[in-house]
This record gives sequence, C-alpha cells and structure tokens, in this order.
Amino acid sequence: MNSELKKEFGSYTPTELSELYGRDPDLFDDLAADAISKACIGRTPEETVKLRQMQWTIDGQLRKARTPLERMHIMENIFYDRVYGEDGLLAKLATGWTQVLRAGNLYRKSGLHLLKR
Repeated sequence: MNSELKKEFGSYTPTELSELYGRDPDLFDDLAADAISKACIGRTPEETVKLRQMQWTIDGQLRKARTPLERMHIMENIFYDRVYGEDGLLAKLATGWTQVLRAGNLYRKSGLHLLKR
C-alpha cells in the first residue's frame, strides 16, 4: 500500500485503515478529521451548522471513552437512540404513518383491520 498516493480517508480499504492506524496514528487521525469535516458540509449554511453541532455532541460523548471498545459502545448507543429512542427515527416514522392512515380514514385500533379490509 502506498500511503503517499492516498490523501483521502475514503480511498483506503478497512484493512488498509487498520494498518495505517497501527503504523501512523497521526496521519489516520488527520485523514479522519478531514473526512468528518467534509461530511459536515450541508446544502445550506443552516444545515452545515446543524451537522457540525451534531458532530460536536458526538465528539463530546466520545471523549468520555477510555478505550476503543468504550468508543464503539458509545457510538452504538448514539445509533440506537437516534433510531429506536423516544424521539428516534422509528417513532417519527410510526407517527407519520399513523397520521397518513388517519387522513385516509384507514386507521383503527387493531392492526388487523389494516390487513383485512
């Protein structure tokens, strides 16, 4: 692997990233920071601010970790909270579909009525 030719995080395979981290952690961190910075650029200035705030929150939580395994657990919890949490994506999806079904007068207390009409 010729690391001089690869200047972007996404140009490495997972195996190459693992090797790079073992060989040159500072370069790995620089490439990762650059990739995160690029990922936080939104379509609008407001979206960019929102993405950077979200990353700032994630970084704050990750600073609490003392080991890579703790970092992984924190990231896992962030993911599950965003998807399955009280205000997560799944709850928003369920609320949205409930509103659609009510608008179409298809909503009933029992889910069986949705399958058998």
